[in-house]
Formats: sequence, structure tokens, C-alpha cells
Amino acid sequence: MITSPRKQRGSAMVEYAIVGMLIVLVLVADPNVIKQLADALRDAYASFVYTLSVSWF
Repeated sequence: MITSPRKQRGSAMVEYAIVGMLIVLVLVADPNVIKQLADALRDAYASFVYTLSVSWF
């Protein structure tokens, strides 16, 4: 089903607004989420570097 461009106008703005509101809601609900994300990325990177450094792998 093909819709006309006129009906799709503004749909991207609505999607960006919804995603933005969800991000703000998560940050307000749990302020430690940034620290948790940074810790998870640090752990994943450390695991990746360790895997690359193992010579017998």
C-alpha cells in the first residue's frame, strides 16, 4: 500500500519527539543509567581487548 507524501508529512518529527520523550523519561526515572551505560561499555571493551590479546585464541 503506497501512501501519498502529503499523509507522511510530519511523521518523522513525531517519531523524533517520541524517542526524545522516552530518553528523557529514562534519565529522569533512573539518574544512574548513564553510569551504568558507561560501566557496561567499559566492561565490553575490556573483554574485547582481552580477547584480542590472547595469543592462543
